[in-house]
Amino acid sequence: MSIRAASILIVGNALLSAVLIGAYVVWFAPQRVPALAVLDVGELYRLKETQVATVLVKRDATVEDRALALRRAAAFGLEVTNLIQSLPDECRCLILARGAVVGPAPLLPDLTPEVRRRLGL
Repeated sequence: MSIRAASILIVGNALLSAVLIGAYVVWFAPQRVPALAVLDVGELYRLKETQVATVLVKRDATVEDRALALRRAAAFGLEVTNLIQSLPDECRCLILARGAVVGPAPLLPDLTPEVRRRLGL
């Protein structure tokens, strides 16, 4: 084999490798890194607890108001669970509990305000 043929073979293999790596980057690489977001579930429960306690200790609250507040508190867990299960599909991201993130996370979007708004807290 001559030097010219060997050079053409090496250049051809290098170009083919570059094309295959480029195709991988375009089609597969963007899908392998999930987006991340955080959610403070503890804050949601504390806010609901405060909301219910406010109704329960209010002097002019009727028995019906107190019973309604207790029913809403009992249904709150299921409501939060359903909302949390739908969030990853909506934001197309992986959601981490705020307590699982060590230190400040300024680069991670916080979904807590949006969830608070949806839950009416």
